Amino acid sequence: MDTVDATLYWEDFSPGRAWSFGSYPVTAQEIMEFARRYDPMPMHVDPGLALKTPLGVFCASGIHTFAMTQKMAFDNLYARARLIAGAEVRHFRMRRPVVPGDVLSVRVEVVARQAHRRRPDAGWVDFRVTTMRADGQPVLEHDSRILFERRSPAGVANL
Repeated sequence: MDTVDATLYWEDFSPGRAWSFGSYPVTAQEIMEFARRYDPMPMHVDPGLALKTPLGVFCASGIHTFAMTQKMAFDNLYARARLIAGAEVRHFRMRRPVVPGDVLSVRVEVVARQAHRRRPDAGWVDFRVTTMRADGQPVLEHDSRILFERRSPAGVANL
């Protein structure tokens, strides 16, 4: 696994390169606060009611888990890169409930990269992102496409 110790440009995101990071403790209070504001379903806002839902467990919403994932990815990777903009999130898969006491980490792997067709100063990077509990079990997986600045304009081979 890579560490991030310098500014990253499009050229630095070669397919197969990966980073693992984060140690995000999930609390019942955070689950309820997020849910009340953004996803007020019973299994996210009330631990007692959650046990009576078809899911049968008090847990963070998928959107909350995605937000925690993005926070870890930003703090540990994207903040150190010449990121221009995100373009899409694909194949959003919620694998397991995230419950109070879980400690989450993230793995970000470069799947592909492509020069931007109209902007010689930028290129696309496709990532596979996996959020895991401390026991290594995945809780959320998704693919994303992000636009980054290039260190040197056009002429760099697409890999």
